[in-house]
Amino acid sequence: MKQKIAEISFLHVFAILLVVIGHSFFQTESLIVDWIYQFHVPLFFFVSGYLFNVSVQGRKLQPYVFLRRKAVRLLLPYFALSTLLFVPKVLLSQFMVRPIQANWSEYVLMLIYPYRNVNGSYWFLPTLFFLFVFAVIAFSLSQRLQHRAPHTVACLLLFLLALANIVLPFSHDTLFNIVGAIHYAFYFALGCFVSSFRLLRFLDKEKTAFGFFLLALGASLIGLNVNKSPLTDLFLALDGILMSVALARLYEKYGLCFLNHLSPASYTIYLYHGIFQTLSIQMLMHFTHFCAGFYMFLAILTGVYGPFLVYKLLYSCRNSRLGRFLALLSGLNLS
Repeated sequence: MKQKIAEISFLHVFAILLVVIGHSFFQTESLIVDWIYQFHVPLFFFVSGYLFNVSVQGRKLQPYVFLRRKAVRLLLPYFALSTLLFVPKVLLSQFMVRPIQANWSEYVLMLIYPYRNVNGSYWFLPTLFFLFVFAVIAFSLSQRLQHRAPHTVACLLLFLLALANIVLPFSHDTLFNIVGAIHYAFYFALGCFVSSFRLLRFLDKEKTAFGFFLLALGASLIGLNVNKSPLTDLFLALDGILMSVALARLYEKYGLCFLNHLSPASYTIYLYHGIFQTLSIQMLMHFTHFCAGFYMFLAILTGVYGPFLVYKLLYSCRNSRLGRFLALLSGLNLS
């Protein structure tokens, strides 16, 4: 179990770092960004599905309690931080990639259409919450039906979700990103499936994990030169997930720990990295004239360790009312 916790912690941090790096190439085309965007979002949903299955396996799920906790964890920061960031973004709109106007319509639309949010990466929060709602419903039904062929049902569900991922047109402009939730449901369900049936046991041997990592890495690099289609996108996402899981297994096998200090703060890094990157890229570039590499490095550094310091500050103030309140707005339970 300790091995699994170490690997999942690594995957959390690895996925967050991919997000930060991907957002650091401001208005710059890069093969690195193209490579990251092959799989980093599906990886998030895969890990979330995997952890969901771990949390409910062999236990009686209380839907209301579970979803209430997820609402506090996901939706409270979504609405609270979006609201707090709205006014500063309006005031600093001249420096932003997506300028916004100061009116109630703009405010409401950026909440109900997550891809219009003042912080572009926050679309993930309501999307994941809806997937948890779907997962709770599916899990509750499976407990009541007590189906005798779980493998068959799970495989059929995965096939249907994969088909929906390929066939249904993806849209960034749907209410609460419902279409996005359907699009990414396959990866969430895949994480549940892999966890439930322990399908990663084939990576237990070090040489096997290393071989699959190199194979998946090679396939992802080749994929940079392949014409894009829903089917190739699905394949490259699965390839990236396999590569990431194999890398996590190697990280644990070799006893590495250089990313462990970021693990408790990974969610805080996700929530706040955009703020620090906006300050270090979009605003700083208006007043200074360094090379693009300098701004990218600064964006990565501040995008990771700015929020890391925020987490440390919240943790140090956890015994005060203000500290607990700010931690709550950040989706953290530090008690």
